[in-house]
Amino acid sequence: MRGYGLGSSNSLKDLHEGICRKTANIVLETTSRKIQINGPEKNKKLSSGLQHTSVTQNDWVRQMLFPVESDGVFQTKLRTINYKRGLFDYKLNYEQLQAVNSVCANEYGTLPFLISGPPGTGKTKSLVELALQLLNTTQIAHILICAPSEAAADTLAQRLRRQLSPHQLLRLNGPGRDDKEVPGDLMQYCYIESEMFYLPPFKKLMQYNVVVTTTRDAAILAEARLTNADLYHIETSMLSAFHPEDTRPPPSLHWGALLMDEAAQATELEALVPISVIIPPSSYPKDLPQPRFVMAGDQNQLGPRTASRNPGFSKSLFARLFDRPVYSNHPLSRSKVRPSASPPVLEASMLPMLYPPFVNLVHNYRSHPAILSIPSTLFYNDTLIPETPIPQTALQVSNLWQGRRWPLLYIPHAGLDEIERDGGGWYNVSEARVACNIAQYLVTYDMVRQSDICIMSPFAAQVRMLRAMIRGSAYGGGSGLWEVNIGPLEAFQGLESRTVIICTTRTRARFLEPDRKRGLGVVGERRKMNVAVTRAKEALIVIGSPEVLARDEWWKEWVSFCSRNGLVGQGDREGIGMRVFEEEKKKGTFEGGKVGVLEKALLVKEKREQETAMGNQKRTLGGASAGVGIVGEDEMWEAGLKAALEGWGDIEEDEYEEGEGEVGNHDEETQSEDEKTNASGSDASAL
Repeated sequence: MRGYGLGSSNSLKDLHEGICRKTANIVLETTSRKIQINGPEKNKKLSSGLQHTSVTQNDWVRQMLFPVESDGVFQTKLRTINYKRGLFDYKLNYEQLQAVNSVCANEYGTLPFLISGPPGTGKTKSLVELALQLLNTTQIAHILICAPSEAAADTLAQRLRRQLSPHQLLRLNGPGRDDKEVPGDLMQYCYIESEMFYLPPFKKLMQYNVVVTTTRDAAILAEARLTNADLYHIETSMLSAFHPEDTRPPPSLHWGALLMDEAAQATELEALVPISVIIPPSSYPKDLPQPRFVMAGDQNQLGPRTASRNPGFSKSLFARLFDRPVYSNHPLSRSKVRPSASPPVLEASMLPMLYPPFVNLVHNYRSHPAILSIPSTLFYNDTLIPETPIPQTALQVSNLWQGRRWPLLYIPHAGLDEIERDGGGWYNVSEARVACNIAQYLVTYDMVRQSDICIMSPFAAQVRMLRAMIRGSAYGGGSGLWEVNIGPLEAFQGLESRTVIICTTRTRARFLEPDRKRGLGVVGERRKMNVAVTRAKEALIVIGSPEVLARDEWWKEWVSFCSRNGLVGQGDREGIGMRVFEEEKKKGTFEGGKVGVLEKALLVKEKREQETAMGNQKRTLGGASAGVGIVGEDEMWEAGLKAALEGWGDIEEDEYEEGEGEVGNHDEETQSEDEKTNASGSDASAL
């Protein structure tokens, strides 16, 4: 048991695939009889042709993978959040506390509890607090925590180590992982033998309260027969052998909970591996506490990375569960909650209703409200609330900003995109030059450190072009700007940067359909766009063709936001891109659009600043908990947000005017290098 018995990463891959097959068989065995999942008129079938059952030896599997309303518990009276619970992190907001309290109290039934949150809303923080509270306030003594990537698993372990000792926490690594990849502060939480990562001896392993690993490496526990089913069988068999007449209650399960972070990035098969570890045995009484399964993620961002063209493989278990009626039709689901500056209030008139088996995180602790405005409107039903204070720095008053002077800029660009020879990827020289010039300006005039600037493109060839150009003698006073982070868009998911420059690269609309079919580019890719525009903390700049972006309803909304607020700047001396943009405006392409809650609040706040003669002062902009800034600033922002929620407040039609922006031949290629990169994914650590 101590050694993995594996000689290579290929062996571990085979092990993982074998565990997936075994788990799938368990699922099929426990769902072999027929039921009608969503009412008598509908039968939901597995791809194998088998149907599900709610009356099986192990109904827990069906409840976790195909939950229905009857698996939940109805709420008949109003509840209160236990604020007196001894928190390890006292900065948790209402929704985070609600998630912790619901799972610890186990009040929602036997089905997965889902924590949905956009970037910067504290999903990982919520899971860490939940793990500690489960150990501290419930009978659960052993928790398995997983994430799809090594980096995400390391982050979880690093946060847990602040409260747990090396005797309580194990960071379980696969045998093929290089120890140089493991953060130094986690090495004491790993088990190493003969200069390899090993599984600890049985007695030692059973003493750990928390085991953190990747979804794939959870196969190690399954193969070593350290699952709930195996351990329960061993214990009951031993008790029966030594004490056949003993009538003591059955033993509790070893693994009391499974917590999965970044769950929207794991394929469903990957999620099945850790699930197989905590499945209760068929002989385990149903009236005893069942393992709790909690997932945190964002189904509106990039899903699992897979080379398969089958769309079913690119959808995570997390996203599929959120589409099930028990979640999507709940009165408190994100799509049904009215945008609010405070958590939705559950009134007695709404009862009885199911205890919500989910929480929607809405407080964003990352981005400037202007940057957050369009993602909130387009992807999160206008529910996001900005909470981070923006420091008073040279960046916030940069001469780059136009119109309303928000730190958001669209640069129309019409330079020709080109393709590398021999089936290479797409690049755009003039766009790369604009992006590098902006980075140089930020470093030179706005006192932004190189490492605080991120430049991303969805095309690998453009990434290479950007790196070669910015590290050349034309920048950095002849020595180049080597510390600017440049990489493919996918590599930045889960990361953040003070300043983000997005190169959309594509300028010829006739290649959009081939791009879409191959999953290339950022135009027509809703989730890619969401990832790109939510990385920035203080400043966001997008370079792109007006004609091409207008073909995408999501990018069209973003450009319309910039257009009506004057957040448009010129990127080339000839002004070709600006002329194309003006032509599109004359056609009415960027008129109208959705005006969201945060945009309205920004306008209300701007008007009230002017009325109180404070409009000329440098200001911070944040939520009610920002805690810094000029006296009255938070109150003014709250008032603006409240007015926006109630309509346009005191903004008259004639006061909402467009800001004036200041003027500051290839055939369809075969599978390109960009396509290969998109399929295989990228490592952000290489940036």
